[in-house]
Amino acid sequence: MTVYIIAAVVVVLFLIGAYRMMGAGATDAEDPHAVLVAVLDTASGAAKALDAGPSPGDDATSPHALRRTLDGCAQALERIAAIPVDVALDHARSALELAVDELAWSARLAESPAFARDDALRDAAVTLRGRGSMNLESARSELGATPQS
Repeated sequence: MTVYIIAAVVVVLFLIGAYRMMGAGATDAEDPHAVLVAVLDTASGAAKALDAGPSPGDDATSPHALRRTLDGCAQALERIAAIPVDVALDHARSALELAVDELAWSARLAESPAFARDDALRDAAVTLRGRGSMNLESARSELGATPQS
């Protein structure tokens, strides 16, 4: 009987420890302002690379690599989506979400095999990049950040 009680206590302690360890990562508070500034800088760099045009190969400025970078920005924005913030940060977060989405779609279009020969795809990509850049500037003004050089 004593063995069963000790085993039950050990199992309960193990479960409590596992529960606390799993929850430890989720309780780390992220600084929404820092995340938004980092996303703004990364997305601005990607927008500049997209404006420069597609580069051949599989380097860091290829449309595929830029889309993956923008997907990472979207994931960072999702991590802080539930954190309550003041109005300016909320507007910046919304503008960044739009900008990242528009720039990612522009990169997807640039990845298309028909991109080089289809004027409509290029026009759509330019329009998306323009809207994305406008939203980046809106987020920059809300965050009070200086333009990336």
